[in-house]
Amino acid sequence: MIFPLLSRYRRLVLQLPGMFRRYWLPLVLLLLLVMSAQLLIRLTHEARNQQVRLQTLEGERDALQVEWGRLLLEESALVSPARLEQMSRQQLQMRFPEGRDLQIRKLEQP
Repeated sequence: MIFPLLSRYRRLVLQLPGMFRRYWLPLVLLLLLVMSAQLLIRLTHEARNQQVRLQTLEGERDALQVEWGRLLLEESALVSPARLEQMSRQQLQMRFPEGRDLQIRKLEQP
């Protein structure tokens, strides 16, 4: 399959004018070199952009981890029994029941 294509290509090259026939390989190689250089430039630029994006996301992640730690600490402080008792006394005016306020009831069986 490939041999007929090569012979056909060779016949095509031999039919070209003399000067172009002489320099077709260097021209093709130069074209490939320019294309690969452009591709390299584009990929390098894209890699740098991705690196900047990665650093930005890592900074955001670190900030969110610090915020998460602060929120966990705040939650543990707010949920502590002493804090709950203090808030119930101050904001809701709650108090421990005295002996006379207690009522003991029997559980009725259904």
